[in-house]
Parts: sequence; C-alpha cells; structure tokens
Amino acid sequence: MIDTHCHLTYDPLFEKVEQVVQRAGAAGVDRMICVGTTPVDSQKAFALTQRFKQVFSTVGIHPHYADQCSDRDELEQLIHFLGQQPRVVAIGEMGLDQHYPKPPLDVQVQLFQWQLEIAAPLDLPIVIHNRETTDPVLAMLRESKIDPARFVFHCFTGTIEELEKILAFGAKVSFTGITTFKSAPHLAKAAVMVPDDRIMVETDSPFLTPAPHRKVRPNEPRYVTFVADFIAEQRGMTAQAFEALTDRNAEQFFTKLVLV
Repeated sequence: MIDTHCHLTYDPLFEKVEQVVQRAGAAGVDRMICVGTTPVDSQKAFALTQRFKQVFSTVGIHPHYADQCSDRDELEQLIHFLGQQPRVVAIGEMGLDQHYPKPPLDVQVQLFQWQLEIAAPLDLPIVIHNRETTDPVLAMLRESKIDPARFVFHCFTGTIEELEKILAFGAKVSFTGITTFKSAPHLAKAAVMVPDDRIMVETDSPFLTPAPHRKVRPNEPRYVTFVADFIAEQRGMTAQAFEALTDRNAEQFFTKLVLV
C-alpha cells in the first residue's frame, strides 16, 4: 500500500526514520511520499529517497512558511533541479491557509502564485494545501490554466459544499486519519462522495493518527492502512479492493512512483 503524504523529515519521525520505514513495510506499506514544506525540507526529503527505495519525495513551500521565501529565482531553481530527479514525484505542498493569522494571506498568495507559474510548464502533479481557503484556492487554480487533473487536495477537512466545488473543478482528493474521528462524521460522508478514480489516502504523519490509535504519537506511515480500512467500510468495499483502488490512483497520478 502507498502513503501518499507524510513528513518523514519532521523531528519525531526523522530521528528514527529507519525504524519508521521498517515498521511501514511490516504493515504492508511499501511506498511513501515525503512531502517538502520549505527549500531545506525539500532537499532533506530528497536525501531520504537516496537512502530508502520505499521513499519518494516532493518539492514545494507550505503556506505556513511563505514569509521565509522571498526570492522567486531561487525557488524556480530549486523546483527545476529537484523536479528533474527520478524519485521526486510532485510539486508541493503549496496553497493557502487562513487557520492562523500569520503569514499574512497576501504573502501566501504571492508564494502560491509563483509556485503555480513555475509548475505550469513542468510535467508533474501538484499537491495542494487548503485550509479554510477553498474559494480563493480554486480561483487561483482556474486562473493558472493548469489541467485540474494535475491537482490533489491533500488532507481534506472541509465541508460537503467545499468538496462539491473541488470535485466540480476536477481535482483529486486525499483523506487522512481525521476521517476516522467520531467528531468528523461529515468527512466519512465526504469520503463516500469522491469518485473511484479520484480518491487517495495518506497519513500526513507525524500528525493525525487515525482511530483506533489516536493516542499514539507520532503518527507513522504504517497507520495509513487504518485510514483505508475505515473508508473502505464507508464505501461498502472490502479493504483489499479499496487499497488496490487507491494504490492504482496514486500510481496513475504520481507517475514516477515506481519501485525499482
């Protein structure tokens, strides 16, 4: 199985990354995508792909760090260099986040715009971070003229209405352990609404450990199976059939996600 979004470079996982990768494999998780959030983090994630055949990575700047990236040329050089590497499978995560007051939204918008412009001519999928900003994110994606099929909205936590807008746009949607929480029944409903060919699963570890392991910290890629099992049940599918479905979607979306 594939964990399409994790952060192995973050301290709780990085300090024991060999054991984390081994435990994932023992749980049947044979591939995981370590998602970049800053220039340094993206380089660190790429370095992990050189150590572990199971690890792939992305390159991008998370909106939380928008105020730390003020040189467009350096950003373009980074994305072009890492994007050419065979085990770097996507650009992102990028997007907007209004959950916290900082960085200011206008700073986030500028960085997001740069990344979309840089990503547009490249033949790579794009990982979108969207928190309480669905309308402005979709507006910027439409304005970019990039094929909607190149986008995945990771860690969906929005409303049913927001999901409908994302699906109408044409992007893929990925779900995390939050979907398993009893406090989020609307996400269980949302996970049923996504078409078979546009749904993926992830951990976003070291955050968001799924039930029944919510008290476990940090979350790890091995727990993505619990996200998949829960959604499979909601969709009336066997765990095996749903895992095969999401793996196929991940392989078709992240086309460089190949074990060699």
